[in-house]
Amino acid sequence: MPPRYLETLPESARMICDAKDDEIEIIDRREAPRIRAKTGILIEDKLHYFVRDAVKYPSGEVGTAMRIIGCTMHDGPAGVVALCSRNGNIFLRETFRHATRRWELETPRGQRETGMSAEDAARKEIDEELGFRVQHIEQIGEVSGDTAILASKLPVFWADLAPGPSRDHPEGKEAFGRIVEVMPPELRTRICRCEIRDGYTLSALLLAQIAGKFRIPD
Repeated sequence: MPPRYLETLPESARMICDAKDDEIEIIDRREAPRIRAKTGILIEDKLHYFVRDAVKYPSGEVGTAMRIIGCTMHDGPAGVVALCSRNGNIFLRETFRHATRRWELETPRGQRETGMSAEDAARKEIDEELGFRVQHIEQIGEVSGDTAILASKLPVFWADLAPGPSRDHPEGKEAFGRIVEVMPPELRTRICRCEIRDGYTLSALLLAQIAGKFRIPD
């Protein structure tokens, strides 16, 4: 019998799977009395479910495993990533991240609200984080940020920015620094120096090169 809390989660997060097929199977904790830790939805906020599942491994061993699941995954992706370009250059933003306790140089990304299309969410993030108008936007792939714990996969968009100045208006719960316009030859140096190290940004840069949108020179 599947654990009842799974009914609350988005459909893609309810898959039980089967240890006999070499998968990690979600089980009811009552099937494994040795598991003492609390299982189920431990924390729920407006963005995420923090879930601890009782699981059975292909070896037959049982234990618990954590997952973070986007609350808006009921009707689409949890969030979006958008790589922005104008005149051949890439636009990134200095962002102070609470988790790393340091400034990161990142491409716009963020949560998709329930009922909003992924493209509209990407446009919204570009407006909030860079303040530029979008001339053209298209999806170039998707990325899973950390498959060990994050259930979400985010669509990645390429956006051509329209001419004109930035209308900078960040949300009150963000910590932003400068908007940084980076020429393609600079990207290699900044990546090698770990100035650009965010996984979503690095993935977006790779996907954009594969899509033929730009090239980092050798």
